[in-house]
Amino acid sequence: MNTVQVIEFSNRVFDKYDKDKSGFIEIDELTSLLNNFAKEIKSQPPTQNEINYMLRFLDKNNDQKISRTEFQKLGQLMVKVLGQM
Repeated sequence: MNTVQVIEFSNRVFDKYDKDKSGFIEIDELTSLLNNFAKEIKSQPPTQNEINYMLRFLDKNNDQKISRTEFQKLGQLMVKVLGQM
């Protein structure tokens, strides 16, 4: 995938999991996303510690939620993992 395709993929995933349409992915939405992604790649679901780590990793301004811009990093990681399958 090229950069534009990765951004489009990230935006589609973000919109799907931003259930309350707040413009952010909160911890419950991130949990749902990561659990579903684990199922899709036939992996163990993440632990709460792993989910908390991912939130800290992505949340650059420490507001306890992930903006669309911050989410691009997770989208890139997901594309990389899916590309290896």
